[in-house]
Amino acid sequence: MNLKPFHTVIAAVITMLALGSIYAWSIFVPRLITEYGYSTGQTQLIFGVFIGVFTVAMVFGRSLLTAWGVSKLAFAAAVLYTSGYVLIWLWGPGFLIMFGGLSLLAGTATGFGYLISISVPVEWFPEKKGLITGIVSAGFGGGAILESTIVQKLFIANVALLDVFLIVGIGKGVLLLISSFFFIRPENVKKFTSLIPLRQLIRDNNFLRLFAGIFTGTFAGLLVVGNLKPIGEQYPIDESTLVLGITVFSIANFSGRLFWGWINDYVTGNTLIPLSLFLMGIFILFIAIVPLSSFLYLFISFAVGFSFGANFVIYAKETAQIFGLENLGKIYPFIFLGYGISGIAGPFTGGWLRDLSGSYQNPAFVAAALCLIVFVGMLFVAKPKTVLGKS
Repeated sequence: MNLKPFHTVIAAVITMLALGSIYAWSIFVPRLITEYGYSTGQTQLIFGVFIGVFTVAMVFGRSLLTAWGVSKLAFAAAVLYTSGYVLIWLWGPGFLIMFGGLSLLAGTATGFGYLISISVPVEWFPEKKGLITGIVSAGFGGGAILESTIVQKLFIANVALLDVFLIVGIGKGVLLLISSFFFIRPENVKKFTSLIPLRQLIRDNNFLRLFAGIFTGTFAGLLVVGNLKPIGEQYPIDESTLVLGITVFSIANFSGRLFWGWINDYVTGNTLIPLSLFLMGIFILFIAIVPLSSFLYLFISFAVGFSFGANFVIYAKETAQIFGLENLGKIYPFIFLGYGISGIAGPFTGGWLRDLSGSYQNPAFVAAALCLIVFVGMLFVAKPKTVLGKS
């Protein structure tokens, strides 16, 4: 029995669990503000640029994957990722050091690791692309569960923040390094095809529709997840519940990816994309208009996380449905860049508006309004024909 396919899938899931822990970022935010004088906007800029760099690195990583091979690129990702955290430990969590170590180095490593994990396993299971993609993608969604639990225990034990970064960085780096030796591509696999030029894509209304959808959904979701713990701290909610909210979001993100991927086999993206934006907008509106109790905080954490998961399964399948499966790899990386742009815009907007107004009410109104406006637009604007067509 050939075990290489299963080794590759397991390595991909472990890699995604390590890399997806960035969604636990909000657990660090209060201590960076109180102990090192960060503004809320600065903490969210670090998180947001990480997401942006990660998506750009995915695009450039395609050629490196062909030139270097999967194991070398995965090894390089492990080294880059660990180096970013070690840099923070050595020189202290000042803003520029944190930005360079986490946003740039770890962000680039995440892009490489995500690309490998999302693309190589399906080469072994071409008839089960949806299932394999769902399993691997869910790993990224669940990564924050483990990190938030470990970090909170370290905080309770009064471990210094710098040492916490070193512990989690080395731990995840070891997982990434070990996993890099188990990634194997099938023999005679085709090289990645060239991307369709962006100047051609932006003339296609279907591309613009998908790009706007993923930008909107991830803008709103990242604005919340980047600030999740501080949002709860505005209300009389105990510390353990605040940390539990991060775990609940991660569980919902994990299960949401599986659910949206499953239902997308029966309901088209033309229906699910507006639905996911509507749900996201309504749930975030609660943050703006309802004082949060412990129960509501956990409920909204779950609801937003569940809706957020739709962004990472529906758009890929809709891209293949509209443009053809053979064009998925040529077009989807540019659609995914909408997530990268929202990664910078969403968390930073939330943090900046929080610094200006003193609460998260205005950021929540902005995120909810954007979701509902785009929802209405997609509902009443007819789905356009693609000018690119299926090759």
